[in-house]
Parts: sequence; C-alpha cells; structure tokens
Amino acid sequence: MATVVLHQWEASPFCGKVRKVLNHKGIRFTVVNYNGLLALKAKRLSRLGKLPVVDFDGERVQDSTDIVVFLEQRVPEPAVFPAEPSQRALACLLEDWADESLYWFEAALRMTDAGARAKATDLLCAGRPAWERIPFSIVVRHMYSRKLQTQGLGKFPASSIRERLLTHLTYVDALLADSPWLVGHSKSIADIAVAAQLDEIVRTSTVGPSILEMPRIADWLARCA
Repeated sequence: MATVVLHQWEASPFCGKVRKVLNHKGIRFTVVNYNGLLALKAKRLSRLGKLPVVDFDGERVQDSTDIVVFLEQRVPEPAVFPAEPSQRALACLLEDWADESLYWFEAALRMTDAGARAKATDLLCAGRPAWERIPFSIVVRHMYSRKLQTQGLGKFPASSIRERLLTHLTYVDALLADSPWLVGHSKSIADIAVAAQLDEIVRTSTVGPSILEMPRIADWLARCA
C-alpha cells in the first residue's frame, strides 16, 4: 500500500480539492498542517512554495491540478476525468474556472467581511499559539487585499461580489437540472473542484446560507463531501 502524505492548509480550497480526490479514490493518507506561522515552512516544500504538496511513496508533487493528474495516473479507478473526450474537456474547463475564477470570489468574500475573515483566520491558525493569530491575520489581509486589487474583484463592493457569485451559481444550478453531476452521470474533477471552492464559502461567508437555499446545489454539495 502506498504511503501518502498531504501537506496542506486545512482551510484552503485547493487542499480541499486534493482531499476530495484522495477520498474519492479510496487512497489512505495522512495530513501535515501548516497553520499559523508554520506557513513559512511550506515555502521549503516545493519550487512553487505553495500548498498543497503530496508525497506519494517518496515522490513529491506540487500544485492541485498536477496532483490530481498524478493521482489519476497512479490510481486510475474510480476515475475523476471522464473517458469521453468532449466531457473530459468540459470537466477540465470547469476545474480551471473553479481554480482561476471562483477562487477569487471565495478570497474576496473572506477579505471584505470581517466575520468571514475572523472565521478563516481561526481555521488557518487552529492548533497554533494564540499570539500567532494577530500577525498572521495582518499579513494575510495585506497580501490578499493587494492580490484582489490586481485581480479586479477587490475594486467592487461586497454587495456586488455577492451578487456576481450568486449569478454564477445559477449557471451551476442549471447544469444540475438534468443530471446529478456537472458533467455526465458520474462525479468528476468538475464537481470536486467547484465543490471545494464552495465548501469554503459556505463554511465562512455570510453568503453561505443563500447558497444552501438552492436545493439542487445543496444536495449536490452534500454528495461531493
């Protein structure tokens, strides 16, 4: 049996994405968390200096998308990439949308709402000395405020960010109207990647209850857990 270690931030949607793939494939794994100021040590794990990172029988892989491809090669069943080419293409496009667009809504909602930011900070500092919470919160807020301004969402008020997100979710809801999954009739990387982002929004943001009021999305999120 393979020895698998996931190096993660527990509240990161990208780490959540990898956890979902590992669980979907029935791969046993242990977790090393880099909460609080331990995050500084995460930079030494890989060339990118970011998490998640997976050690699989001594082989180290970085970046959530690359990790998923690697795991699919090592443990092909149950698959997360559809076999049919057009469905596989759509699943990969939705994964990229989740990683590169939906993620910024999650980050913006955390940064623009004090309650969400406090919840996220608690999660990201879990198990660490209490004094780390203040410097960690200041650094993260400054870093993400700058990134969100560059990305664009940081220039909008919180109400507009919320409305834009809920509009996107009407599209997700429409995809679930005729199928239990986003692509085809089985769970794929599309479901896993999108659900991983929404899980963190639901967990910390005030928009979470509005998301769970959408019956198809609430049922689908439960099945993606």
